[in-house]
Amino acid sequence: MINLKNIKNQKHIDIKIVQVLFYTFPLSFIIGNLILSAHLLLFIIISSICIVKHKINIKFSKLNFLLLAFFLYLFLSTAIQFPDIYDAWIDIRNINYKTLTLENHPVLKSFLLIRFLILIILLDALFFSKILSLKKFFYFTLLCTSFVSIDIIIQYIYGYDLFGYKSLGERNPGPFGDEIVAGSYLQRFAFISFFSILLMNFKNKKINKILLFFIITTHVTAIFLSGNRMPMILFLFGFFLMTLFVKNFRIVTWVSLASFVLIFFLIYNNNKNVHDHYSSLLYQINIFKYINAQKIEKEKSVTVEDANKKFSNNLKSNLLSGGHSSIYRTSIEMWKQQPLFGYGLKSFRFKCWELLIINPEGKDLICSTHSHNYYLEILSETGIIGLIFMIIFFLFLIKDSFYFVRKNNRKINAEIIFMLPIMISIFLEIWPIKSSGSFFTTSNATFLWLMVGILLSANVKNLNNKL
Repeated sequence: MINLKNIKNQKHIDIKIVQVLFYTFPLSFIIGNLILSAHLLLFIIISSICIVKHKINIKFSKLNFLLLAFFLYLFLSTAIQFPDIYDAWIDIRNINYKTLTLENHPVLKSFLLIRFLILIILLDALFFSKILSLKKFFYFTLLCTSFVSIDIIIQYIYGYDLFGYKSLGERNPGPFGDEIVAGSYLQRFAFISFFSILLMNFKNKKINKILLFFIITTHVTAIFLSGNRMPMILFLFGFFLMTLFVKNFRIVTWVSLASFVLIFFLIYNNNKNVHDHYSSLLYQINIFKYINAQKIEKEKSVTVEDANKKFSNNLKSNLLSGGHSSIYRTSIEMWKQQPLFGYGLKSFRFKCWELLIINPEGKDLICSTHSHNYYLEILSETGIIGLIFMIIFFLFLIKDSFYFVRKNNRKINAEIIFMLPIMISIFLEIWPIKSSGSFFTTSNATFLWLMVGILLSANVKNLNNKL
């Protein structure tokens, strides 16, 4: 086997390509799903060639086996059930020919999900062999998120961003054009950018604090101006988690947040589009309106039990649904029909039409491409069995990670700086009470499993290899 130190020091072209591909992942998320898919495939192919060529050992952990079991289970479930579901959908929609192309076929897509397990295994081997550096990944992420943040702010101020994309009023997607995902992108990668400031070794530590203040304020303002409300809430939640662990920088983080609050109210009170957009959110999360409604119900001689039940239902529907309550109900109804195994990958978009027809109780159901919630999507498409696989996987992952951080949270060192933002990003990504895109789409899945792969490789034995 080639010595690991030699691999790190020698200028192998394949190693250089692997490094560049890994560090530039945040850029591909900006460019679009097609480029991101090609980027991921190229990284897997060249990394595999590199590992074989240099005879690098690969490991297969218990969590890898658990993930493999989930992907195989989903593939078999989809392959067995999908033909009948698709034929029924054709009959319901009165379509006389099959319009599903091969590249969009759920059976093929369920098989190709195995690429994310391969990604995790490759990352572990590459980090252990000192080929990849998280520090460089953090710095490039800072460059990308800072550019997106500045571009969004420019778009809000001048009406157009640096690429000529026009502002959409209450929403400013920045370099993403007509895709309203800028806030989600920043919410996902921002914490990595924040912690990259802590890695910078300035002689004067005040420079770190000033730079961190500027980066935090710029990023959170950009998320606010993007108009993506759920990422805004998740970011603030993640920001709170960050302040719990990074004690040395609590003052600068809270000052940054205070500056944002001032910016928020200045824009909120002087821009009608922004005011109307966020007023509806503030109204939805205002619990006092539900308490007043409960009092009114009781004053109408309604029983306390009925009033409390109505209060609970209204609060649950409006506070947690985020406007997707009908889709959530459809997902639950779909799961009830096949509670153990679900109907397979991407079955929701086909099965929901059947549910609309066989709806004798007149429930508020609706069709969509996915469930708009990771857990409901996994539950309806993979059943209880698939959901258990995923919950166990993430419980073990988070438990081991938080145990390490709790053990070392009294010192700010490179290991903690690398692990904390990845942990926060994963935690926010799998937070159950949020509306979301599909769990299995290219962008969402690549981000999640990329972060998981990094975190799994960042264990106690391998941490010294990251520098």
